[in-house]
Amino acid sequence: MAGGNGRRRVGRLFIIGGAEDPDDDNLRILPHLVKLAGGRRARIIVCAAATAEPVESLRNYRKVFETLGVKEVVDAAFEDREEGHDPKLMAALQRATAVFMIGGDQLRITSVLSGTDFDRGLRERFGSEGLLVAGTSAGAAAMSSTMIIRGEGGAVRRDAVELAPGLGYMRDVTIDTHFDRGGRIQRVMAIFAQNPATMGLGIDGDTAIEVVPAKRFHVIGSGTVIVFDGRVTHSNAALVAQDEPLALTDVKVHVLPDGYGFNLKTKRPIIPKQGRESGD
Repeated sequence: MAGGNGRRRVGRLFIIGGAEDPDDDNLRILPHLVKLAGGRRARIIVCAAATAEPVESLRNYRKVFETLGVKEVVDAAFEDREEGHDPKLMAALQRATAVFMIGGDQLRITSVLSGTDFDRGLRERFGSEGLLVAGTSAGAAAMSSTMIIRGEGGAVRRDAVELAPGLGYMRDVTIDTHFDRGGRIQRVMAIFAQNPATMGLGIDGDTAIEVVPAKRFHVIGSGTVIVFDGRVTHSNAALVAQDEPLALTDVKVHVLPDGYGFNLKTKRPIIPKQGRESGD
């Protein structure tokens, strides 16, 4: 609930590139999520809207969260849109300190979740009561205002990616997950060529960003986050056919491992220890 002084508290985002292994002895990502959610006071709704077969995934996440000492874990299968209007789930949302969206198909998340009572309640609690909203893999990709629903590696072409509106928790950003797999860079470049105002975030597996919306994020995990600044000086996207190569000039790229961060206002990386932005 909102604080007693009536002040609105925007929540944080925790966006994971996927492949966070619950059985890994060196597990860092999910314990950090639990810490952000309140530790042993955490009440986490695990939202499986991305998958049509949620039972095993929900069971696995329940096991790891209970092992980490979470006070309450609520399974939300979201097998259809009706669940998004369930009074019991809405009551759980009012108790929750975090909502965690798991992997699968990001288009299924928006088609099943968007516009439901749960979606509206989630946005309200995130926007005014400090609720943590987290996602992994498809659940992470759906956090952006424009999300990739299909993509190919290889050449940078207009038909290399298919885009759709995301949930919009990060504005003017496209998130690509499992970025340590091949072919990811080309499809992000294809997005820039068509919308140079967009910033791209490529998040490796077992890697996450903790986001203070519209301000900054910091990286945690074993991989890297690659930031693509899409403010290019030239693109020929309007001049070529769907299957022809695209031209892009002056794309700026930042590679950020664990401990580094990024200022979303100034578009500058944050160097660890010194606590300053690069170039300052």
